[in-house]
Amino acid sequence: MKPLKLTMQAFGPFATKEVIDFTHLGSNPLFLINGPTGSGKTSILDAICFALYGETTSNERLGMQMRCDLAAIDVPTEVQFEFALHNKVYRVVRAPEQQAPKARGEGTTTRKHTAVLYQLGESETLITNKTAQVKSEVATIIGLNETQFRQVMVLPQGKFRELLLASSKDREEIFGQLF
Repeated sequence: MKPLKLTMQAFGPFATKEVIDFTHLGSNPLFLINGPTGSGKTSILDAICFALYGETTSNERLGMQMRCDLAAIDVPTEVQFEFALHNKVYRVVRAPEQQAPKARGEGTTTRKHTAVLYQLGESETLITNKTAQVKSEVATIIGLNETQFRQVMVLPQGKFRELLLASSKDREEIFGQLF
């Protein structure tokens, strides 16, 4: 999987819309996200994992907990992630359950968790807009479930150690799917 573009809005420490264009990195197969503590490195990884699977990189935070406290109430929390795999390009758009202003009157209402998966090409083709199905379709496309993705593709803050300490059967399965 090659990341192409990540758009985060009111997600993690990012109160407004932030866009990361991975195509600026060229064709390098690996890249490093580096920065001082608190600069948002893990939030970038959380956004990618959340877009794909509806879960963050750890079990410590739920997607609905990723809303930026500094975001205006009328700015919805949403993540869009575009990636390429096997000469195909996909876009996942996901928003966690969140409070939003009511359409009429004062106060807020709860917006449910939503997710949509598209295949991009000459036109945009909807694969599914069913939240639970997006997760399973992504796992099929990428060939990794969320646990495997966390272990192999996203290695935040020493998580590589978990892969190294995994049972040989688990490692064999993960590496078999990767290679």
